Formats: sequence, C-alpha cells, structure tokens
Amino acid sequence: MNAKPDHEMGRDAVLTHGIVSEHPEDLLHGTGLSAAWAVIREASLRLWSDDAFGLAGNVAFRALLAIFPFLIFTSSLTAFIGDRSMADTLNAFLIAIVPQALVQPIVSEVEQVMTVQRGGVLSIGILLTIWFAVGGVDGVRVGLNRAYGIRESRSILVVYGVQVGVVLLASLVLVLVGYLLVIAPRAGSMLHALLPGFDPASVTVGLIRYPAVTVILAASLFVAHVFLPARRTRFANIWPGVLFTVTMWILLTAAFSFYLRSFASYSSYYAGLAGIVAALYFMYLAALVLIFGGEFNRALKIRRLARVMRARD
Repeated sequence: MNAKPDHEMGRDAVLTHGIVSEHPEDLLHGTGLSAAWAVIREASLRLWSDDAFGLAGNVAFRALLAIFPFLIFTSSLTAFIGDRSMADTLNAFLIAIVPQALVQPIVSEVEQVMTVQRGGVLSIGILLTIWFAVGGVDGVRVGLNRAYGIRESRSILVVYGVQVGVVLLASLVLVLVGYLLVIAPRAGSMLHALLPGFDPASVTVGLIRYPAVTVILAASLFVAHVFLPARRTRFANIWPGVLFTVTMWILLTAAFSFYLRSFASYSSYYAGLAGIVAALYFMYLAALVLIFGGEFNRALKIRRLARVMRARD
C-alpha cells in the first residue's frame, strides 16, 4: 500500500537535492512561462549560493591585469608568424570590436602598448600573460565547477596545464583572425570575379566584425564549458547556456555603451582612472553573465532529470 508513496517521496528527494529554490515545483514540473521563470530564478539564486559575485570580481580583476600583456603577446605572435602589417590589422580589429564608449578612454594606451616594438614573442609579455590570464581562467574554472555541481578532482599540474592551454589557444585563434582579416579583401575580389555587380570594397572590418565577434565568443565559451570543468559535459547540456551568455553579452554591450554615453560620470569620481574603472566594471558584469550561463545549464539539467525520472515511472 505504501510502496508507491514511498517511491514518489524517494524520487522527489533525489530531484530536489541541491535545488536552492524554496518551491521547486515549477522548475521540476512547470511548463511555459512558469517553467522559464523557474529556471531563471533557480540560476539566479545559485549565483548567491555559489559565491559567483566574488568569483566574477576575481575574473574581472585578473582579466584587466592580463589584457595589456595579452595584447602585446598576441601582436608579437601575429607579427612573428605573419608580418607586421597583419599584426597592425589585427590590432585595429580588436580595437574596433570593443564598444567605443568603453574603449575610447583607454584606446591611446592600448594603441601605444600594441605598437611599441619589443624583443619578439619570447619577451616578458608571455610570462605576464600566462600569470595574469591563468588567474582569470582559474576563476572561470571554479565558477563553472560550482555551477555544474562538480568537485575538482584533477591534479594542480593538470589544471594549470589546461588553463595555460586555453590562454595559448586564445592567442592562436586571434592570430588566425589576423590571417582571415588579410584574406577578407581577397575574398571580396573573388566574389567580384564571380558576381561582377558585387563591390569588393564593401568587405571591410566594419562589415565582418559583428559576425566574427559572435563566432569567436561562442567558440571561446564552448572551449571554456568543455575543458575547464573537471568533468566533460555533453553538447546538449552546454549549448543553451552558451547561447544565453552570448545573447546577454550582446545586450550588455549595447546597454553599457548607452549607459556610458548618456548617464555615467566616472571622471567626476575617478579622474584619470575613469576608463580603467569603466572597463573593470564591464568585465565584472561580463564574468557574472558567463558564470550565470553555467548556472542556467545546471537548472535546465535538473528539469531534464525530472522528465527522465517521470518517464521511467
């Protein structure tokens, strides 16, 4: 007589384990807007329980420390593999894809850092890049491990090796982007040969920057979600959070640019540091969104588990 109720109680205990929402019924069994809101609510509450706000601050701070040596290293690597003109083209592209309202206060420093001649790739830049960038990547690793409910089981050497690999891979991807930027005008000429009415001059950095940025962001997020957590996750459990993160980053960029143009007055508080503070705040919000993408995937995984267990009944 009590077998069925006991079974249901056991199933509910398994499903609700680790859920932070006080009323998880909509998350487990809801449909439509109620289910969507339950997923967002669960993911948001998990940001607090997993200390994502502190981790996002760590990621933002280390990313800001790493950005200049990373640009130096990438520029030097591009010039080493290709040539100086390719590195200059890549520099212009990287500056162009960042919101102007955000990059304008520090663009002169960025251009100076990236155009000063240095002693090749194997300079102090690579050491600074690895040291600071790995710290930011480590914050992302910890955040995604917590978001997916994974306990770190790899050795320190393996973790550090994975993080260094991610940093170097990011540099090589940008070098590839440099090659594509050089090839882009030639692609326009080829299209003109096939379609005489096509204007080859229309293939510009401004035309390709938004699709290129979207692809780069999505690819970077997939790499982070696949390799940084201690356990591999299936593609079906990753892509919703990646899509959500990319979408939110695009909206965040537009909203933050509008905010800086219309309302922000950082210079009245931080004087010459206004640009750096604005960049740090933006990176903090972007890191928080990235971690939220992992929490979003975790909430969706709970819903999928609930459906599977109901189907087995």
